[in-house]
Amino acid sequence: MACWEFGLQLKRDWIPALDNAGVKLLVVGIGSQDSAKTFSEEIGLPSDSIFADEDAAAYLAVGMVNSNFQEDGRQRGMRMITQKTSDAVRGRANGRPLSFFGLFDIPFLFTNDDLEAAKVIYKPLMPDGENSMDKTLVQGGVLVFHGEQQKFRHRDSSVAVHAELKKVLAAVA
Repeated sequence: MACWEFGLQLKRDWIPALDNAGVKLLVVGIGSQDSAKTFSEEIGLPSDSIFADEDAAAYLAVGMVNSNFQEDGRQRGMRMITQKTSDAVRGRANGRPLSFFGLFDIPFLFTNDDLEAAKVIYKPLMPDGENSMDKTLVQGGVLVFHGEQQKFRHRDSSVAVHAELKKVLAAVA
């Protein structure tokens, strides 16, 4: 769901800001071409900037992480949802505690308007086939290049811990 939340932010905030800076956004997701197309259509992102990585090869090549890839010795899935996830969701615009039918707040769970909007349009697009769970557990990130030179790198440390647009814009200035 957090990828969908981020997709909404890309459409609303990132693409206009990057366009103004003369920067082209390319989004690579793990899954099929059909999944990439569905994601693009549901979020409203330009289809010519959405790419599918069925084998997670690009993610591995640039060092995005999944605890099962043995990058830091953690157990499988340990990066998925951590305290950093709650802090990140709560820290975004309109961040607030998640409530149980408005009766009481659920401790340690937070939401925001983008996450709520993402829940409405979300479709499960997890990869199929061999190692599909391992591919699903990969955390993404943001890379900024000028030609072949990498100017910025952010690896999501857990679900919803996305790069900050202002840091990306500073890297391309």
